[in-house]
Amino acid sequence: MQKIEVIKRNGSIVTFNKEKIEKVLEKIDKEVKFIDKVSIEHMMNDIVKKINGNTRMSVEAIQDIVFYTLCTNGLFEQAKAFQTYRTQRAEQRLMEANTVFRHMTDIVDVGDRENSNKNSMLPSVQRDLIAGEYFRYILEKNIDKELWAAHRKKTIHWHDSDVDTKLTNCCLFNIEDMLRNGTRITNADVCQPNSVGTAMNIAMQIMASISASQYGGVSLPNFNEVFAEYAKKNFKKNFMRAYNDKLSTESNISRVTEEEIEKELGEISSGNEKLASEKPVEFQIAKERTAKDIYDACQLFEYQTNSILGSASQTPFSTITFNIPTSWESEHIILSYLKVRQTGLGEKHIPAIFPKLSYMVVDGYNFKKGDKYFYITEEVAKCIANTYYPDILFYSKEDYDAGKYYARMGCRSRVNHEYQVNGEYQHYGRFNYGVATLNVPQIALDVLKEERYGGAEGNRLERFLDILEKRKELMKKAIQTRFENVRHLQAKKAPILFQYGGIARLEPDDTVEELLKTDRASVSYGFLGLDDAVRILSDDKENISTEKGHEMGIAIMKAIRKQADDIKVETGLPVSVYGTPAESSIATFFNKDVENYGEIMPEWLREREYYTNSFHFSSELPIDSFDKIDVEAPFIKYCNGGNIMYVENGGKTYNSQAIIELIQYAHDAGIEYFAVNTISDVCYECGYTGEISYNEKTASYKCPHCGNEDGMKMKIQRRCCGYISNYNITHALEGRMKEIKNRAIHVK
Repeated sequence: MQKIEVIKRNGSIVTFNKEKIEKVLEKIDKEVKFIDKVSIEHMMNDIVKKINGNTRMSVEAIQDIVFYTLCTNGLFEQAKAFQTYRTQRAEQRLMEANTVFRHMTDIVDVGDRENSNKNSMLPSVQRDLIAGEYFRYILEKNIDKELWAAHRKKTIHWHDSDVDTKLTNCCLFNIEDMLRNGTRITNADVCQPNSVGTAMNIAMQIMASISASQYGGVSLPNFNEVFAEYAKKNFKKNFMRAYNDKLSTESNISRVTEEEIEKELGEISSGNEKLASEKPVEFQIAKERTAKDIYDACQLFEYQTNSILGSASQTPFSTITFNIPTSWESEHIILSYLKVRQTGLGEKHIPAIFPKLSYMVVDGYNFKKGDKYFYITEEVAKCIANTYYPDILFYSKEDYDAGKYYARMGCRSRVNHEYQVNGEYQHYGRFNYGVATLNVPQIALDVLKEERYGGAEGNRLERFLDILEKRKELMKKAIQTRFENVRHLQAKKAPILFQYGGIARLEPDDTVEELLKTDRASVSYGFLGLDDAVRILSDDKENISTEKGHEMGIAIMKAIRKQADDIKVETGLPVSVYGTPAESSIATFFNKDVENYGEIMPEWLREREYYTNSFHFSSELPIDSFDKIDVEAPFIKYCNGGNIMYVENGGKTYNSQAIIELIQYAHDAGIEYFAVNTISDVCYECGYTGEISYNEKTASYKCPHCGNEDGMKMKIQRRCCGYISNYNITHALEGRMKEIKNRAIHVK
């Protein structure tokens, strides 16, 4: 039989597959019996003969041939059954289309709360959300049915179903290579910049372009060290300008060259002590001017980041990471950015939401008094007290000196720290290509369900682990599907990432398949609700802070990590365990489980109305900050694909010394990534500063001093999960809003 192309209803073209017709005939045969199996084969031969000779046919034309072939063979009952099948399928498609259309209409009429960084009342955002509904519909039509059923039941969460999952997720893009060796942004070829301002400007354009080429966070690692190289060019130019200005006023010599000065005094750099000693005036002027250049560059970067609207109709999810400085310029970039962040944006000086700031702390460099750069850590603590950020990354001096240190991708995603190329650890060009998250509390509910309706007895934890083991194949299939979705992505379809240096420099038609198989990349086995599962299994008598509850939590985490490690071996894919931030899933998982488990759902959970992120201690339960660090620290090592640990500082806005103590305690406890959530709300109507509480009845914030409820006349910033959001403008799902409101304060 010759090759025949079939035009599907959506306009796409596929190769004719007679097995699809056979399946329909077999389905009809169950309702209206053919004489025997030979009749089906006879019908198929007749149908294929009529189709053969065509090079391209529509689905409807093929179905017409099937119908008339049945009729001409006297199989009128079967033909009627086939026509009924066609009608039912058409009605089903119409119903699905109407459901999608209804969701789209709801977005326009009432908005959407799944993403707390999107203002869903804006038409541009609504356009993106409507497109997301269409992508969900397409995904449902094409994804493995078992996976989608599990996603609908919320046994797992297939992340980012509203975007084209043939894209990658988040990345540590190779800014060093792109600036040094050039890149291409849309239609513009970009060469190496000659100043820190231009370098940061280009970097911001790169980040925006990358954000449009993937669906997750964009991370710029080693921020201060990368841009210090360009700030050094500013210093050299500023020194030469000061030197020649002074020279022109003191002698008849108009100017000298860099080569002449360097021949006499050595390299023109801020670290040249001879230059500083012999030309102190010019040296000081150069430092002052370079300091201003750096500050202006950081300020421009901050404003650009927060004023650009990406292809997803939101500010690009961006993170910059400061590492240990090796020059005066590098130090000053950190200090300048901290100052820019605390100064805030606009006349009201509102702290920026993006980029998220991360800061590396290394004992021996910047961890304690006596360390050379501890003074920077003290400035970091002041910035945290006022603006939430930076978050803290901990590394040992041994690992740091060996180059074994990494920024996080997006809000927390972690790459494999052991990955090397030619004996060197790779800080750049790393990426993640998707997450599937396991609903851990649902497994605990299944244990209770077995007891109530199946008469199951015995150790609940053992039965929990048995059910968890049965989830392995589902998670494995989800991870393999992530790989299959992305493996055929050609470099030319995300050129800023795969052609022009963001991740690699491939040929246009090359696929990314080989990159996906190594630890250069990662694919994530996510989970949420560990503490909830422990509380469910123990009838709320235990939690991960109690001795018995802690043992249960560790047993569950060990099993999850083993599953992920086994899947990595079995598939050859870079699988790792991810402590899911679950911005919306803590609510959607809970809501679906209430629907499916009813009275089995414990009363305390039904009253609370949400689950807890990853391995965290339940956020509404009281606990001291140091105790919380101790409770959560043992779970960190199981989350090799990403984690973060928070404490709530409440409204103690300027207690930076307490933050230093928390940072040092978290370091000693073995925390990898640490953050302090501070609250410093402002009512612009009356000038009140402190905490402004959320009113569930009116779904708005209300100033406790003057009663103002106008979101545009107040500043409300909260950490939703990984990133900060302006909650006076945007909102999360109701379950997440309740979780934020209920958070206990840990720093007394």
